[in-house]
Amino acid sequence: MRLDRLLRGGFHRGDVTLIYGEAATGKTTVAVQAATSAARKGLKVLYIDSDHSFTQQRFHQIAGEEADKVSQLVLLFLPESFADQRGLIESLENYVTPTLGLIVVDSITSLYRAAFSKAESIFSLNRDLGRQVAYLGEICSSHNVACIITSQVHTRLRPPIGDIEPVARRALFHFPGTIVRMKNTPKAGVKELVLERMSGTDLRRTGCLVVLKESGLADLET
Repeated sequence: MRLDRLLRGGFHRGDVTLIYGEAATGKTTVAVQAATSAARKGLKVLYIDSDHSFTQQRFHQIAGEEADKVSQLVLLFLPESFADQRGLIESLENYVTPTLGLIVVDSITSLYRAAFSKAESIFSLNRDLGRQVAYLGEICSSHNVACIITSQVHTRLRPPIGDIEPVARRALFHFPGTIVRMKNTPKAGVKELVLERMSGTDLRRTGCLVVLKESGLADLET
């Protein structure tokens, strides 16, 4: 699959991968597909669904006939607030086992965004988000686990004005070793994946086109 080739073998153990993009670009599909792939290999998955977008229907479409078997290895968490999300991430160490292969947080900024308008201190809120990402990085490094975090986006208010960037970019960009941007294209169902960072090194534009199907992301036939 082109995404695996783009990432030079898929999502890497010991690394946090940030996936960001506009709505309907397929971020959740990538997360569910990665969780399904890990579970098919007999690996345990911890999936924090802060968006509440992990549906049984979508999961069954992606997992297919193995859905019931695979679901036994996917532990799903549904935080209701940013404080709940923080508590879950800080307690993940309690769920680490030798078979743990993947941690997913989709989206790590949705509840942050909800808390933003009510926050007394934006600095404290950003520091909290940064600590959550750092904690995920520590777990990945210590236990050789892969981690995927997704992020919503907003329009840049500084040059290049009009482009998009992840919500709380400074808090998110420091720790992930890999960063992928997902973009819609003029062609229905076709998405562009742009690899912006790999193994901690920022890259020039390199990417690929994929198609979003009911069964997940697939290579675009040319």
